[in-house]
Amino acid sequence: MQTKKMLYCPMMGKPEPSPDTAAAWREQHRRAWVFNPWTGRKRLSLAIEHDPDGWLLIPPDDTRTEESERRLLMELRASGALGQFRRFGWIGTLDVPQLIVRLRKGQQAFSFRLADPADEERYYELLHVEAWRFATQ
Repeated sequence: MQTKKMLYCPMMGKPEPSPDTAAAWREQHRRAWVFNPWTGRKRLSLAIEHDPDGWLLIPPDDTRTEESERRLLMELRASGALGQFRRFGWIGTLDVPQLIVRLRKGQQAFSFRLADPADEERYYELLHVEAWRFATQ
């Protein structure tokens, strides 16, 4: 996904971005994607907040594969779970390209590689424990 040439700058919305591929642009600029680089439309503030790097944007006429659908679902679930962890007092980040979640609360720090089924299971088990602890306080 996101292999089609970008037509607009994700940060400024101007035509002919440099570089013109999503991966190269992210690596070089490391800025929030305020505009959809394939349509030129400005993104909603909430969309930028939840997906600042534009990983969930899909170029027009891009075909999704079963693998890309699975990865997108994994990203969305992990992001939603991360929001719940924040409600429970955790500080966390999701590295979307690598599918790695890092959590910290007090002296505790965890890292989960969601592409590893065992690590993914540990991530959601910890969420379950935290939700139970929060509900029974």
